[in-house]
Amino acid sequence: MAFKKRRIFDMQLVQSQQLQSKPTEHHKSSSINNIEKTSKQWRIYHFREIRIWFRESLRNFCQTTSLHGFSYITRPDISRNERCFWLGVVIAAIISAVSLVLTSWYSNRKTPTVTVIESSHFPTWNIPFPAVTICNFNRVSKTKALMLMEHMQLPPNVTKGELQELFNLTLFPAGRTVNNSSLEIYDRILRLNNITLTELMNRLSPDCLDMISRCIWKGIKTRCESLFQRIVTIQGICCSFNFFATMTNNFPVKIAYQVPKRPYRVTGCGYTTGLSVLLDPMVADYYGTFFSGFGFRLLIHDAYNFPDENSETKVVTSTRESFVRINPASTYATKDIRQMDLRWRNCLFGSERKLDGLKRYSFINCMFECRMKMTLQRCGCLPAYLINNGTIKICGVLDMNCMLETKRFFSRALANLDAPYSIVRNTKNFPCDCLPDCESNQYGSESTMGRLDASYSRNKMANSSNHTDSILVHVFYSDLMSTRYRMEIFQNWLSSLASFGGLLGLILGFSIVTAFEFVYFLTFRPIFNYINRERY
Repeated sequence: MAFKKRRIFDMQLVQSQQLQSKPTEHHKSSSINNIEKTSKQWRIYHFREIRIWFRESLRNFCQTTSLHGFSYITRPDISRNERCFWLGVVIAAIISAVSLVLTSWYSNRKTPTVTVIESSHFPTWNIPFPAVTICNFNRVSKTKALMLMEHMQLPPNVTKGELQELFNLTLFPAGRTVNNSSLEIYDRILRLNNITLTELMNRLSPDCLDMISRCIWKGIKTRCESLFQRIVTIQGICCSFNFFATMTNNFPVKIAYQVPKRPYRVTGCGYTTGLSVLLDPMVADYYGTFFSGFGFRLLIHDAYNFPDENSETKVVTSTRESFVRINPASTYATKDIRQMDLRWRNCLFGSERKLDGLKRYSFINCMFECRMKMTLQRCGCLPAYLINNGTIKICGVLDMNCMLETKRFFSRALANLDAPYSIVRNTKNFPCDCLPDCESNQYGSESTMGRLDASYSRNKMANSSNHTDSILVHVFYSDLMSTRYRMEIFQNWLSSLASFGGLLGLILGFSIVTAFEFVYFLTFRPIFNYINRERY
C-alpha cells in the first residue's frame, strides 16, 4: 500500500515537471502579450524622451537665436498671454516671409530672361550690312510676253487672249479663283510647248541687269552682277544684294569665286559708304502689276533671313532719288542663357535647329518653313516661289486655286486662315514650335526722297542710261554708333540668394548663420552633450 502511494506521488511529480518544462499555449500567448506591452511602453517612453529633448532644444534655440521675436516666446518673466501674442506674431512673420519668397520665385520663373540696353555706342561695323532685295512693280516683261506669244503653239480653239490670261496667272494674284475648265486649257498650252509654270514665270520676269543699270558699293563703281543675285520670293522674282539665307547662290559661275562667304560690313556712315544703285523701272515694258505706279519695292532684312512681309519695306518710284537711312540694333545673349534650359529661356540660337534649305535658324525663317509645310500639306506640292530642295513636287497650273488660297498663309500671324483675333492675341505658342531668336540684328529704316536731276545722275553714274524715269537709291547706315541689347537671366543664383536673403532678413532677421544655428541645436548640440556626459 505504501509502495502504491509512493508510485502515485512519483507520477504526480513527473507530470508537474513536464508541465513546467512544456508551457501551454495559454502561457505562450500570455508571454507574447507581455513582450508587446513592454515594447509599446518602451516606444512611448522613447518618444516622450525625444519630445522632451526637442522641446528643450527648441527652448534653448529661441532664447539664444538672433531671429526677431523668438526670445519672447520662452521668456519666463512675461505672462502666458504675452508669450502667446509673440507666438502669433512669429507665425505670421514666417507665413509672410514664405509667401513673399514663393511669390519672388514664381515671378522669376514666369520671366526667366530679360533684355536690357548694354550700350548706345556700339560700333556699326560690328553689325553686318543688311540684305537689300529689290522687287519690280512689274512682274511680267511686256517684251518677253509678246515674244513668247509669237513662238508658243496654241491648241485648237484656244485664242491668244486665253494665253494672256495664262501669263497673268504667273503673278499669283491672291484671293482670285480660276474655274477648272480654264486651268485645263492653260495646262494644255504648257504641255503642248513642253514648259512648266515655273519655267514660264522665269521667262516672263524682267532681268536684274535690265532693272539695275549701275551700282556703287562703298564709293566704288562695281559690276552689278557681282553684287545682286536673282532670287524667287513671294513678291515674284527679285534681285537681292548681300543675301546669304539659302544653301546655294544664283551668281554666274564665272564670278562665283568673287562672292564673299559672309555678309558685307561697312566702316562708315553716310550714303557714300553704303550701296547706291541706279534703277530703270522700264515703264514701256510694263505688262502685269498690282501697283498703279512705276517703281520698286525695297525689302531690307537680315542677310540670313528669307525676305517676306516681315521685312522692312520701302517704296521708290520713278524720277525720284531716295535716301534710305538704316538705324541698326543688335541683340546678343550671355553664356548663361545658352546654358539655360530651353523651356525657361524660350528662344533659340541660329545653330540649334536645322531648317530645310536655309543656312541658319531664325524665327522668320522658321515661320516661313512652317507656312511651306502647311502649303505642302494642303496642296500636295509647293509653289515655284518657295524654297525647294528638289525632292518635293512643284505645283502646276492645275494646282493654281490651292496655291492662290494658301498664299494668304504668308500674311497671317499664325499662318492659319481660320484663327480669330482673340486666339492670335492670347496665343502662347507659335505653330511648328517656332521660338524667338536669342540673338538677332534689327534694321529700322527711314527714307527721304526728292525729284531726281537726270543730268546729275548721269554725271555721278557714268555711262548710265538716258531714260528719264530712272530711280537713284542710296542705302546706308545713318550713324557710326548703334544700340546693343543684352539678353540675360533675370535672376541667377547670386541675385536669387540676395533677393531671398533680403526678404527673410527684412521680416525675420534671417541669415546663413541663423540657419546654421538651427541645424546646430538639432544635430551638433545633442552630440556634444552626449560626449560631455560620457566624459564626466
